[in-house]
Amino acid sequence: MRIVVTAAVRSECAGWRRFSGPAGDIHVVTTGIGMRGSRDQLRDLLAMPADFCIASGLGGSLTNRHAVGSIVVARGVKTEATTTILTSDGGLVDAAVRCGANPVSFFFTSKSIVNSPSERLRLSNASDAIDMESFHVLAEARRAGVPAVAIRAISDTPDEPLPIDLSSVVSRRGDIEWLPLFWQLLKQPARIKEFVRFSRASSSAAGNLARFLGRYFKLLAANEGLRTPVDSIAR
Repeated sequence: MRIVVTAAVRSECAGWRRFSGPAGDIHVVTTGIGMRGSRDQLRDLLAMPADFCIASGLGGSLTNRHAVGSIVVARGVKTEATTTILTSDGGLVDAAVRCGANPVSFFFTSKSIVNSPSERLRLSNASDAIDMESFHVLAEARRAGVPAVAIRAISDTPDEPLPIDLSSVVSRRGDIEWLPLFWQLLKQPARIKEFVRFSRASSSAAGNLARFLGRYFKLLAANEGLRTPVDSIAR
């Protein structure tokens, strides 16, 4: 079994190998924040072909129903650029729930980092969590005819937002540029404590995701009959 797993940056998937065990042929692709990296590796792996594709990583909750560190799986993914809604594969969603993920109706894939309370409140009327890659990953999987699912570990909430403006420290390839980030913190020393808290929470969330994926990979490897047709709905 070949499983393709995506994450925006390496820190979001660094720990999963320690927990995966003998779970088949697993390939991890880092896409860059906002899918700014090349999509060639993802497309090549999906064309090999792959049995499943998992859009994973960290995401922000748009409501206070999902605590930092919790694992959520989306039945569908929206984006602002189109009215199309891409649906996660039903069998993969059910398997994720069996492994401990909380099912939600929708993720919203944004083209920019959203941190303002008013914007999060607006988006919460139609979506449960936000990221910057899931819709694009599911679209690539759909083109390749590979069943896919969007799964996230919550790193921030409306009550615990991002401590600084991360949009200004993301490179053209979608990586975090650490020198500009540290410079921003030096200019706002009152935010350092909040940033340390956020970093610890994000690391803990990534650890939860790694443990979840370890269970999930094993379940998928044991139930190869989960493969079902990929679907999408438009509104």
